[in-house]
Amino acid sequence: MRIDPVFLVAPKPAPKAVPTRRAFLMAGGAFAFGSMIGGACGYSLGVAQGAPVEATAEKGGGEELGSSGDAQLDELRRLAVKAPIEELIQKKLEFLGTMSDSYRDDLVLWQGVERLCTAALEQSIPDRRLTSRLLIQAIERACPASIRPRFEKKIPELRSVK
Repeated sequence: MRIDPVFLVAPKPAPKAVPTRRAFLMAGGAFAFGSMIGGACGYSLGVAQGAPVEATAEKGGGEELGSSGDAQLDELRRLAVKAPIEELIQKKLEFLGTMSDSYRDDLVLWQGVERLCTAALEQSIPDRRLTSRLLIQAIERACPASIRPRFEKKIPELRSVK
């Protein structure tokens, strides 16, 4: 007769359960902390990467116009600087109306006004007289004082358009 040793294994002790409220509060706190740190770091990196509006206006519409966060303003900037002059002429009413009402101080948009002035004076565009009157109105009503001297010479020329 042979006797084999028998080992009795005790059941594994159950891990301590974290109370549901405590787990929820810890997960929520970790999420909030991560969101704050991530938001602050993301904002600072975005600001460091973006070019200021004045630098973009001085460049004369370089390769990339930085995003302003406003879709309408970004589209108007694209029209003002990058779009073909034909497209800008076609959308002149929307461009001038929105720019003079909402975005008067944006220097990039005033480059578009300057392009429209040049087109109205040099090219034969549809409704040339109406376009010149709209440009005069936009310049007199909304032009910032910092760039007004650029447009002072063009107002008499625009008035002489027949």
